[in-house]
Amino acid sequence: MKKKLLIFDLDGTLINTVNDLNKATNFALEKHHYPLRSIKQTTNDIGNGVAKLIERSVPLGTSKEEYLQILNEFKEYYKEHYFDNSFPYEGIKETLIKLKEMGYSLAVVSNKFNEGANALVNKYFKNIFDHIQGLEEPFKAKPSNDMVNYTMSKLGFNAKETLYIGDTNVDYETAKNANVDIVLVSYGYRSKEYLIKNIKNPHIIDHMWELIDYLR
Repeated sequence: MKKKLLIFDLDGTLINTVNDLNKATNFALEKHHYPLRSIKQTTNDIGNGVAKLIERSVPLGTSKEEYLQILNEFKEYYKEHYFDNSFPYEGIKETLIKLKEMGYSLAVVSNKFNEGANALVNKYFKNIFDHIQGLEEPFKAKPSNDMVNYTMSKLGFNAKETLYIGDTNVDYETAKNANVDIVLVSYGYRSKEYLIKNIKNPHIIDHMWELIDYLR
């Protein structure tokens, strides 16, 4: 069946946000005199939402109370620094505009908290997406299919009409849980080698504009 709805992951698929996520993480960690995280470590920690990012960043044995304090400090800092060092990947906006002209409905589903997801998408891709869904109650984080199913329902499409585009194994598992096809990008937070090694027969593109040929 022809695809009609394209659902995109955000971090590592549309926008490179790792530098700002790393700075926000280290800001919170430094306040508690904890070891700082490298860009590589933060890159590997991304994928399951900011709560999991901080859980993976704090030292083992950190109390729940202190963990929650660090998470809150991370969020407060990050909200003031969404756009410092984050930027869309090459060719993303042009490809999205072309896909819109071709008649596709476009959506974002992200494990980033909803306020942050909307802020970033509206900053760089204003009026392009038909729906933006970040993590908020009552939804479960990906790889749960909650947000994907809600987005399909809200926009009036079924799983066979939907294609998911992401960059990690979390995205792959999300798509499978929602029974939708998936394309993975190799330029995001997981390397092409990692994707091939850890996912069975993935369809991978190296640049977002290759998605147009794939859909044709």
